[in-house]
Order: sequence, then structure tokens, then C-alpha cells
Amino acid sequence: MNTRELTQSELEKTKVLEDSGVVYELLFLTGTGLNKSILDATAPIAQLLKEQHVHDYDSQGNGTEHKVVIPCIILSNGEREETKASLYKANTRGDTRFWLGRLHQHALPEQVFALFIENDNIIALNLSDGCPLSAENDPHFSEILNRIKFNPNEFEGISTFDDDTEVEDPTSSELDEPSRFEVSSYGWDSDVEGLVKRLNRGDIKLPRFQRGFVWSTVEQSRFIESLILGLPVPNIFLALDRVTKSLNIVDGQQRLKTLQRYLKGEFAISNSKTIHEDLRGCYYNREVAKGAKSKILDSADERTLSDSILHSIVIKPDPASDSPEYGQEYNNAVVQIFRRLNTSGRALQPQEVRSCIFYGPLDELIHELNEYPAWRTFFGKVHSRYKDVETILRFFALYENYEEYKAPMPSFLNRYMEENRNIDETKKKELSELFKTIADHLLDDCGETLFKTGGTFLLSKFDAVTVGLGIAIASGVTFSKGEINSKVTNLLANEVYKDSTNEFINDTGNVTGRIKAAIEIFEG
Repeated sequence: MNTRELTQSELEKTKVLEDSGVVYELLFLTGTGLNKSILDATAPIAQLLKEQHVHDYDSQGNGTEHKVVIPCIILSNGEREETKASLYKANTRGDTRFWLGRLHQHALPEQVFALFIENDNIIALNLSDGCPLSAENDPHFSEILNRIKFNPNEFEGISTFDDDTEVEDPTSSELDEPSRFEVSSYGWDSDVEGLVKRLNRGDIKLPRFQRGFVWSTVEQSRFIESLILGLPVPNIFLALDRVTKSLNIVDGQQRLKTLQRYLKGEFAISNSKTIHEDLRGCYYNREVAKGAKSKILDSADERTLSDSILHSIVIKPDPASDSPEYGQEYNNAVVQIFRRLNTSGRALQPQEVRSCIFYGPLDELIHELNEYPAWRTFFGKVHSRYKDVETILRFFALYENYEEYKAPMPSFLNRYMEENRNIDETKKKELSELFKTIADHLLDDCGETLFKTGGTFLLSKFDAVTVGLGIAIASGVTFSKGEINSKVTNLLANEVYKDSTNEFINDTGNVTGRIKAAIEIFEG
């Protein structure tokens, strides 16, 4: 591997990377490599790609027929080039190789580049071009840095979890009868500036769940460009909350979040050649630009974007359609509309919808508890589709209302979350402490594999054990070391429990039967 000592200016750039928390590896260019369009993926570079889950050379076949192409951004001489990187292994010895498209236009022999990862992009930063690097004033680097630091839980995005815990099949033989809903709606037009102000104030609520894919900078930029050019864009669907009078986003989160981020200066319009040249690299205005030299929209384009009108369809609650048995039909209707409008390419899971429609203190609580160490030990890695969050909700709903449980489980959880979405601080603290106490006791007495068999998380075992133990603790029962494990063993041998977990674990009789058996054992 050809290496050399870094110059002072190159070292200054690496310090900016390190101070910004960027993990990188160095690429030393040679004339031969540039002439042949071949770069060696050295062991450190290959390891970086593997650790960042971008590419694994170990599992790649030899030869260009197994070549992998991924997005790449070159930052050099004050310019940004969006291109592709080709990664492959040589036919003969299997040497690891790669090449960055159009690198010839941005690099010279003996120059050094820093390679790092932003989402799924390889970033190649020229350390030797003589251009200073700043995390605040360099528009191209600061934009990438913001995306690296960006919290994907605040924006819809593809989940990076490849090994979600399998959860026991929760199907029930008892189904909800389909029903018709009386839903009224009205049209509402608002300019971009007004929409963003409402988002910033919280008048329009952004759902917390992840939606299937993250809009890239190019996709966000093309949406901004469409508004500036006066091109038509799809309607946004909102739901008026009967209690808070806020607007919940049903469809259009990516568009609204893009506008909020752009007006805040979190990114500049992409330099992609698919964007009109006079808009490339432009921030919204001077106030939010990253540096004095950053490009900004001209005043006419800024006004056009601010004044652009987006049409919204607002779904309005109809109190006359409320069900005395199931609560607000409005919310049930919104769930149906939400699912039908969702076009992300994968069906939304029930808890993803609940966390949007029934946001509030209860939703915040179950997401907070989802990070509790003992619970994470039981369940495993955070689930990309909120199955772990839903399991905590399942405990609370059954702990408080198991005697009123009626299948199917999804409707039962919907009703509980709707009725308790705005729980007060006292109850929130009480439920939080109880859940943590149960998790700690079970982990200490029964071990981390308590709820899993063959890697599958057993919901039927979870609800019986946790609800039974929780009710016993709440009634003042105390347990000595090893006693909880003994109670669990007795429960697993109980005939009612065994019958209730054979099939259709969410049927009404199965759920209430095993929970009553557990309560009797833990309180006995």
C-alpha cells in the first residue's frame, strides 16, 4: 500500500473530520491507479465498508460479473460530484478493488482522499486540493455532516434492521365485523411558509413511525424545484384532532418535512444534473445559508417557493358517528384512510399507525420504556416495525383491562391507546415504575431467555407472566429470591395455560384464561 506523511493542510482537514465525529479511512492515489481506473480497497477501507453495512467483500464473488454499484459523492476543489462507485474482486487472486466514477476529473496522482459513509453513500473528500474544510461554512460538507447526524426517528426512513426478533403468530379466530364510517372532509389551501410555521409550532403533528424509505437529497430537491417551477404536486391529507384541534398528518409527511428542513437550512438543493442549473447548490436564503459564500435562491425564486400553495384535504371528526362501545369511529376511519393512502411499498403495521393517530403521553411512555435495558435484554434489538413497542402496549392494556378483553387484539389495543393517550403524569409514573420493576425481577430470577423459544418471542407467555406478576406486585405480594422462577414453572405446567397457548393465542377465552391462571399462581 502506497502511503506518505500527510501535509499540514491535509492534517487540518482530518482534524475537522475527527472533531465532527466522522469515521474515515485514507485513500492514497497513484498515477498507475488513476490511469487504469483501478483503486485498491485496502484492508482498512474494506473494513470500513463492512462495519458501516455498505459492502462486504468477503461474501462477494470474483470477477466483474459480481460487481456492486452504489452511490458516491466526491468533494474536491470546492465542487461536489454525485456519481457511482463500483466494487468488485479481481478474477485471479481475488484482490479487492473499487473505482469512483469521474474521479479523473477531480483528482491527481499523489493526492490523498478521506473515505467515509453517509447513509448508503461513499463520500470521497479530497484532502490535498488546498481548499480549507469547515463543518459550518462549507456548504457541501456541512450538508453531508447534517445528514450523518440526522435522527432518522424524526423522519420517515428505511429501517436498517436486518435481524428483527421473530414474534409469535398473534392471529385470532375472532375477527372484527367490517363497518361503514361517516367521514366528512374539507379542502384547505395554505402557502409553504404558513405550513412550515404550523409545523414548527406543532399545530401540524409529524408521525413518529418510519415510512419505508428516506427521500434522498435529490428527491427532496426535485420537490422543491417542482414548487419553484409551478409544477403540480399531490394533495396532502390531514386529520383534525377533536381534542387538541391540531392537524395530524395522514399522508404527505415527506413533502412537509422536506419543506421544513429546507426553509430551516438543513440542506441545499442538490447539484445533480437532473436539477435546473440555476437552482443547484442553493440554500433557501442568506439567513439559513451555511456560509457567506453559499449560494442562495434569487429573491424571485425565494418568494415563489414561500408563496406556493399546497392543497390539503382535512378529515373532520363526526361526533354523530361515535360508537358507544368502541369509542371514536373517527379515529377508526382515519386508520383505514391512513392505510389506504400509504404508498410507501409496504403495508403499515398496527403499532406504526397507532403511534401516529394516538400520539400523546402514553405513546411517549411506551417508546421511553422500549429503551429500558432489562426489556431490551428480553426482546433483543429494537424492532424496525414497532413489534417491541406494541408488546409493551399489550402489557399495559391487559394489566388494566384483561377482564374486559374481547378479541381481536388489534382493536382492543386501539381502544386502550385511544382512551389513555393523554394519561396524566401520576399514572404515567406508576405504570413506568411497575413495568421496570417487573422487567428487573424477571430478568434477575428467570434469565434473559424467559420469553423466547428458538429465537421467537412468545407473546402468550409474556402477557400471562407479566400481567400475573404485575397484579400480584400491585396488590402487595412480595417475592424472595427464586420464588418468581418457581411461580413461572408452575404456570407453564398449568393445564389452562397450556390449552390457551396451543393455537389462536389472542382468542378471548385464551387470553383471559391464561391471565387468570397466572394471577392465581402469583398471588397464591
